[in-house]
Amino acid sequence: MEPAAKRKITVFTPGKIYAGKIDVPNPLLRTTDLLNSANLFWKDPTKKSFGDGLLMYDVVLSIDGIDKYQTFETIQIRQPNIIFFHDGLAKLGNSEEKERAEKLTEKAHEEKKTIHLITKARVNSFFDMKGTFHGLFKSKSNQNYIPISDVVMYEIIRQQDKWVKRKVQLTNNFIGVNSSYIESSSLV
Repeated sequence: MEPAAKRKITVFTPGKIYAGKIDVPNPLLRTTDLLNSANLFWKDPTKKSFGDGLLMYDVVLSIDGIDKYQTFETIQIRQPNIIFFHDGLAKLGNSEEKERAEKLTEKAHEEKKTIHLITKARVNSFFDMKGTFHGLFKSKSNQNYIPISDVVMYEIIRQQDKWVKRKVQLTNNFIGVNSSYIESSSLV
């Protein structure tokens, strides 16, 4: 049996950032599709203990003000706690897949829209993000994670008696937002 591929991913939970790698059964599989699937892929399913756990390897945990708070060889993150994630991929897919996606988009009359999302407040902060959304929002909002590209994101933090706006740096222009954390949205 061939070893499973690994993919770099950064996961944001309330007040914490986990950066590491996850198992991927097929390198062409999008991270959003993997996390939206009914069963997460683990190279060794005997290690699984949480039914909704995302197993990560070589993880660096950062918290506000401390870039490398702790490191872990492996750690599980419960999916309901993930606010959003981004992966280390600049692009994915082959020419056949891109051609198929264009045909499906044309057939379904899907449009590219600008989306503005605001997450629920957690640990005295929330996220304000704008980006591009492809597809039918009603059907995608029923999934665990909504894919957004061309993202500009700010974390709004309560510090003493005022709110501070801080830009979130992403490794690429894509994120997957946990639909259960979305408090409000606006599509243009």
